[in-house]
Parts: sequence; C-alpha cells; structure tokens
Amino acid sequence: MSTNTVRIGNIFKDLPFTSFQYRICIFCFLVCFLDGFDLTIIGVTLPKIAEYLGASHEALGFALGAGQFGPLVGAIFLGMLADRLGRKWMLCVSVFIFGIFTLLTPTISDAGQLGLYRFLAGIGLGGAIPNGLAIASEYAPAKSRSFIVATMYAGMPAGAMTGGFAAAYIIPNMGWQHMYYLGGWAPIVLGCFIAPLLPESLEFLASRGKLGDQEKIRSIVAKISPDIICNGPVRFINTVAVKPGVPIKRLFTEGRAATTLLLWIVCSGALYLLWVLNTWSPTLLKNSGATVQQYSFAYSLLCFGAMISSLFVGWTMDRINPFRVLQTGFVFAAFSLIAFGIGAESGSFAVIAILSVVCGIFINGSQTGTLAVATLSYPADIRATAIGWAYAVAKIGAMMAPVAGGYMLAAEWPVTKICSANALMGFFTAVMVFLLHYQLSGRCFTTSANEEEQLRVLTREVGAQVVKQVSDN
Repeated sequence: MSTNTVRIGNIFKDLPFTSFQYRICIFCFLVCFLDGFDLTIIGVTLPKIAEYLGASHEALGFALGAGQFGPLVGAIFLGMLADRLGRKWMLCVSVFIFGIFTLLTPTISDAGQLGLYRFLAGIGLGGAIPNGLAIASEYAPAKSRSFIVATMYAGMPAGAMTGGFAAAYIIPNMGWQHMYYLGGWAPIVLGCFIAPLLPESLEFLASRGKLGDQEKIRSIVAKISPDIICNGPVRFINTVAVKPGVPIKRLFTEGRAATTLLLWIVCSGALYLLWVLNTWSPTLLKNSGATVQQYSFAYSLLCFGAMISSLFVGWTMDRINPFRVLQTGFVFAAFSLIAFGIGAESGSFAVIAILSVVCGIFINGSQTGTLAVATLSYPADIRATAIGWAYAVAKIGAMMAPVAGGYMLAAEWPVTKICSANALMGFFTAVMVFLLHYQLSGRCFTTSANEEEQLRVLTREVGAQVVKQVSDN
C-alpha cells in the first residue's frame, strides 16, 4: 500500500476546535497570564519597594531598565534553542526560570539586586511568550488563527488585571513581598503540568526527523483529526519545506530585510509605550495623591481595557487592513496618554478610572497587534526564532521606558509633562507603521507572483492564516 504525504498545515484547514486543542491553548493562555501577572507585580509594588530600599526613582528606573535586558536575552536564545531542541521543553524551562527568580525577589537589599533578579526572571519571561504563542498558533484552526493568537496574548492583560486587584488587598494587608511569592510559585506549578500534558510542536517533530518522530506525530494527530490516520499509511512533512541556512539570516533574506527592520522599530515603540505606563503609572498616581488601593485598582482597570482590546484587535485585523488598524491605534494611544496625565492631576478618581480603561484599550491593543503581525509573518520552520527576535528587539523599548520615566520623575517633571513627552512615541510609531505598509505595498509591483501572494496575505489577511510560500499561479 502506498504511503500518503500530508503537510502539517493541511491538518488544520477547515478543522473544528477539538478538546485537545482547547487544552493546548489553555496552557499557552496561562503562560501569557502569568507573564502579565509578573508585569503587574513590578508596577504596583514599586512605590513600596522604593520606600523599603530608600532608593531614588532614578536608581530604580536604571535597575528596571537593566532588568529588561533579561527578556531580550531569553527571547533571542530560548527562541533559537526552541527551533533546535523543541518548543515544548523550552517553554517548560522558561516558566521554571521566571518562577524561581520571581520567588527570590523579596530577598533584595538594594536596587542592584532588584535589577539582577528582574534580569534573571526576565530570561524566562522572554522565552515563554514566543514559544507559547508559536505552539498556540500552530495548533489553532487556520481560519481562526489570528483570533486564537490574539486571545492567547490577551492572557497578559488578564493576568495583569488580576494582579492589580490582588495587590489592592495583598500589599496593605500582607506586604508587597507576598505578591512575589504568589507570582513565583504559580509558574513553577504550571511548569509541572506542562511537562507531561503539552504536546510537542508538530512542525518541529516533522523537521527533526528522528526515529520515532513520525509515530509521535501520528499519536498527536489521532487526537485532533483521526480520519487522516484511518485512511492508510501516512507520512507527515513540514507545511513549508525547511530551507538550509541559519534561521536568523533568513529574517534578512528572501526580501524580508526591510520588513524585519521596520517591524522591529514598530515593536520597540509599542513596548516603550506599554512599559512607561506599566512601570510608572502607579507611581504617577501616587504622586498625584492616590492611595495604594486606588492606584492598584486603576492599574487593574488599565489592564481590563487591555484585555478587551487584545480580543478586539484580532477580530478587527481579520476584517480591516491591519496596518491601518495599527496606525489608528497608535495615534489614539498617544492622545489617551496625554489625557491620562491631565486626568491624574485632576484629583478625580472617576476620571482616572475611565482614562485607565481607555489607555489600556489603545496602548495594549496596539502592542498586541504588532506582535500578532510578527507571529504570522514567517514560515513555520523559523517562526519561533522570528517571534523571539521581534519580541527581543522590542525589549529595547521596554529597557528605555523605565530609565526615561525615572529621569523625568527625578527631575520633578509634573505628571502632565511626563505623559505628554512619552506620547510622542505613539505618533512616531504610527509613522513607522505607515512606512512599513508603504514598503510592503511598493514591493508588490516588482516581486514574483509567489511573493505578491505572500504580501497580499500579510497586508490584507494577516489574521486569517500564517504567511507561507504558495505555489506559482
């Protein structure tokens, strides 16, 4: 009997969502959720840490900026290792790393130690998101892949919102240290479940080609689409043929160089806005007279808006040109940050609460959109590396944000001036998105039919399917 050949990507065409796939996405959602919870911890505990250490805003800003180098290292190297050793196991390693060093944070005695532990925890955080999103994207039905990716990433604001509500009770009643105990043990427990229950990437198994890998793929596929296995002997191959060469190099070949560079600039600007808000908004509100419960609750509302936008942006990008969605989002993000500064000095908590939701919608929503584009812009065999690099380079913006905010606070700038100055990054990023759109549109007139189809998918259907090589017309 002849053996049929099936590409991994074809398994998920027109496939309904099975309970097995739901389980995979739940695990990946929880990884993003705990990443978001960790993101909240540093923001809502920073005012108390400053009091505990007696450190200046400038010193704390520098420590947190240096700490952001950890996710940069983790995203690059754990993403690269995932393409060679397996995404599942690198995901497990990532959650254990950030769990252990988050758990050690309450032992700090100075700003330098804070920066060190945030750096080490950040290595795990940087590797968790790219690998989690890559696995979720691969196992999602093709027709709803963008929505699934955006939903997984919505775990970050959901975790951040939960952390804000928890902080409103835990910090005044139990102390800021208990936020780190909770944020450290949770990923360790999750890692213990991921190791035996999460399947390995099918694309990775197909490309590795070791003895027994085909049997592992058949065992996984039988839980998703048993009809494929029942139709006789079958051999599974990658969705896109694995090409020789270093994956990093391929981000700059085959016409991807300008797209990659512009995408990195956009992602950096988006993460700068996100981390300015997440790192310093509780401190800015505290300086405006808010209590710990008020700034923790306001932070939760900011994350609530972010969670809504994370779901909405995927749905919107499935139906409207994604670059126009991002351009509009970044412009409104800039205006919302300016309004947040004005509202913070108004003294009205109702105004602050409303503006927190608005900022969450536009700033986090725009950042989610950039990562969704990065997630779906590369073929499967380099996807984890590509996502890792986009997420890693974007951390440059995240490193700059705490430092810039710390210097502004140390210079005693008023809240309105700080917010207005940082809002300029939103306008700049909107311009970069426009240039990225223009560059991709321009290429369509001079590339092959094969590449034109790729670019059409990227610019008009970025949420509908992973960009991949297609046959010549």
